[in-house]
Order: sequence, then structure tokens, then C-alpha cells
Amino acid sequence: MSKTTVSTEWLSGCSGCHVAVVDLHEKLLNLVDSVEFVRIPVLLDERDYPKANIGIVEGAVRSREDREALMKMRESVDTLVAFGTCAVYGGPSGIGWLYPGNSVLECAYGEGPTNAAGERPDADAPQLEQSVVPIHEVVPVDYYLPGCPPHPYWIAATITSLCEEGTNKIVQKTVCSRCDRHMRKNEGVSLKKGEVAGTDPDLCFLSQGVVCMGSVTMERCLAQCPNRGVACSGCGGPSSDIITEPHLDMRTLIAKRMNMLTGIPCEEIQHYIEQEARTFYSYAMASPVLYRKPTVELREWAMRTEREQA
Repeated sequence: MSKTTVSTEWLSGCSGCHVAVVDLHEKLLNLVDSVEFVRIPVLLDERDYPKANIGIVEGAVRSREDREALMKMRESVDTLVAFGTCAVYGGPSGIGWLYPGNSVLECAYGEGPTNAAGERPDADAPQLEQSVVPIHEVVPVDYYLPGCPPHPYWIAATITSLCEEGTNKIVQKTVCSRCDRHMRKNEGVSLKKGEVAGTDPDLCFLSQGVVCMGSVTMERCLAQCPNRGVACSGCGGPSSDIITEPHLDMRTLIAKRMNMLTGIPCEEIQHYIEQEARTFYSYAMASPVLYRKPTVELREWAMRTEREQA
């Protein structure tokens, strides 16, 4: 039986998703009989884009070089997978969506005591585009695997699912579905602004007044953060209900749930999340899944906060 060929690429990202492939360890060996990697930057020195059955792309499109590489990848593969939250939603670099490309360069090279006035990257450096976009804004994408990075379990499951006909569809649950903590009424607590941990190791963070994104985040991590004492930051991207329902948004759902558990006013919770939009929306800020919602004004929230802090 012929092997399924896989080609990978990373764009503007940290390469953490590729490292997660290596973290498959023995699972990677289990795939050897059915999968052949013809291009994978962390393991092979392959500069071209060989023909392959499956293409896996990490990172967002931030530069002209990213766009050209992505288009070459799309042309060379039969099936394209957006791999990791940067590729699916823009990721943390998507915060650059708030600012024009020229202002980003000015901040990096034109301001600050260590920058030489007027100097810019050499002409041979990749030219920044005006904004950060997830890869489906540039080329057609067949499948999406969010996560920062996706857990090796989900990577292996995805590759296996694409290689084997008839494999069951991957479930669309939230991080809460894997969290060992328990929700209960805990009225009288205050909103813990800026905190990512609680005093009770068994109690849901929302019940303790700590904003946790687990109930509105796609589970591709096995809930490792909340099960180890840290509130979910939403790195897996929005849950399926938020993606599919135009009237649903993360801040309103979190506020409603925390209000029911603690009695903290919804308006107070929502205002706090809006003030800290760069934190709570950082992984998917550049995605039209969020910024095109009629109830979400990410640029307005972020700029208002910037003016208030000036």
C-alpha cells in the first residue's frame, strides 16, 4: 500500500506547532508505515514544495514572503490543513491587525532609545503586509486544527483521520469538557482583575471570580492549563457555537456564566474583558470569525483603552 505524503510549512509564527509534531515521539513512529513526510522544516532540509497528498501550514500571513510560500504550498498539495491557532485565526501576531503595517515598523525601528532614527530593515528583508491574516484569507483551506500548539494527541488523530477513510469526525467540545474543576455557586466574591489563578484547586475559576476562557474555547489541549492551576487563555480559538452563531460572543457568555455563579454584575465583567481585549481576544483578533460580528468592536475597545491609559 502506498504511503500518504505530507508536506509542511511555517509562516509568521514561533515554529511551536512543528515542534509539537516532533513531540509525537512514539506516535510519530506509529505513522511511519502509512505516512511519508516529503517536506518538514524542523527535520528535513527541503526548500522546494514537492507534490504531496496533505499540506500542513503553521503561522499567519504577515509578509509578502508568507503569502508567496502559502500559495506555493496550496498549489503543491491535494488537501491543505491550517495547523495551529496562528494559521486558523491569526494567533498572537494577529494583534498587529489593530495597526497599519507602517506604524508597526515605526514602533519597532523608529522609536525607543536603542533604535537608530530612520533606519529600516534591508531591502532584501521580506516586506510586511498592512495587516495579519489567517491563511484561509489567502487560499482555500480544507481542514482546521487550532491550538497553540495543538496537543500531540490531536495532531496524531488528525493525520490518522486524513489518511484513513471512514474515520470518525473529531468532536467539537470546549476546554471545560476536559477540566477536572467543579462549578458551584460562590456568591460574594469579587472580580479578580489581572489574576490567572485561584485559591481553591478544585473550584472552577469562574466561581472564584477569575476570568477563564475554557467555556468558550475549542478543546485541542486536553485542558492542561486549568488542570494545572492556570485559567484558560483561549489559545485554542473560539468554540464552535461562537464560530457558527453570529449573535454569540465570548465576553457576553463568560459574563453570564460568572454572574450566575458569583453574582458579579455582567456589565462589570464585560467591561473588564473589553478593556483587556488584547489579552482575552489575542489569539483570534485577526480572524473575521470575531471581528465581523456585529456585537464585537475589537479595534474600538483596544483604541479606547489605549487613549484611557495615555
